[in-house]
Amino acid sequence: MDNRLEVCRRHRWLASSWPGRRGAEGAGGRCGTVVDYRPYEAIVQSHADLWLRALTANGPEDHDGDLAAALHAGYEWITTHREPTGVAVALEHAARIAEATAVGTLQPAEGQAQVLAALSLAETLDAVARGA
Repeated sequence: MDNRLEVCRRHRWLASSWPGRRGAEGAGGRCGTVVDYRPYEAIVQSHADLWLRALTANGPEDHDGDLAAALHAGYEWITTHREPTGVAVALEHAARIAEATAVGTLQPAEGQAQVLAALSLAETLDAVARGA
């Protein structure tokens, strides 16, 4: 298992606390590019622990490990407590993909890649909205 994170040279500080290998060589040289080689479950848990729970006070473990249910709950929380934005739309999209993957409508690798892309988009949109 490769526990590697690669970021652009300018943002190398983002990986300063990363426990695995890190480097700036393989991130394509484009600013903002992050290549995360952790297993799917580890990446999802990282999004849940470091972002989703802070934003919505909920995560998969609050839904018996059901990622789709946690993402739907996050979407509901946002649309109830804040003005719906692209963050909410991306979370709902991630939830629907997680459901489709869980029931076999999407192949696992394809579904996982799409869930991670939607989560990354949601988290990026939230950071931009917060001015981070």
